[in-house]
Amino acid sequence: MMRKLFVLLWALMTFGAAHAAGQSVVSSGDINAAGELRMLSQRLAKSYVQLGLEVVPAVALEQLQDSITRFERNLERMQSLAAVVPPTASSIERVRRDWSALRAAVVDPADRTRALLASRRSLDVLESADQLVRTLEAASDSAGARRVNQAGRLRMLSQRVVKAYMLYSWGADTAASRREMDSAADEFARGLTTLAALPDNTADMRAELSEIALQWEWLRTALSVEGAGSYRLVVAEAADSILAATDRLVRLYEHTESR
Repeated sequence: MMRKLFVLLWALMTFGAAHAAGQSVVSSGDINAAGELRMLSQRLAKSYVQLGLEVVPAVALEQLQDSITRFERNLERMQSLAAVVPPTASSIERVRRDWSALRAAVVDPADRTRALLASRRSLDVLESADQLVRTLEAASDSAGARRVNQAGRLRMLSQRVVKAYMLYSWGADTAASRREMDSAADEFARGLTTLAALPDNTADMRAELSEIALQWEWLRTALSVEGAGSYRLVVAEAADSILAATDRLVRLYEHTESR
């Protein structure tokens, strides 16, 4: 109880200081943390499918556990915003409800049926977390926040496309899994093009974007190989590399905005 009261007091003090200074109470860091919820929902489901397929299971288990820890930490941060950005309260509650359902779906060992259920639950979390991001972005109303959101979607899509690929290669609702994979891949390509065209990208940003583009071409080549179960490991490793690079890009945009 005391901890909750402290969090609420901190949030109210933060709001008062920002209001007095004429600044938005929502920072790019908040939008980054909310956007990370989207990615973690897909990373958790992807890791669960990998466990079922026994694709580097030790790494997949570590990623699954890490995703749970980080998601719940970020969700607690979001809860502190509800007091000072009232429109977020309903979105946060929906994220919390959908997250509980997703966590329950990955408790038992994965088979194709459970993996599909986890994927569907992860999409519920993705949708509710995306609504939360949009609410925070509207409250922030800054170009930097929009860039953090855009780059954060790439981070999420790197995990979603591989989750769908793993399901497809497992023969789990192949038509729907293939549509999800293709849709996520197309959105990733468009988003990468949009960010690369921004005129005020720094040299560091351009370097990360080039690295992402290189890894993305490698991943798309692997995704296009039909019926090659041996490519699951290649796809998983490429996704991890893209996630690391997109996360660095998000933080570059975040730090530029916070200066």
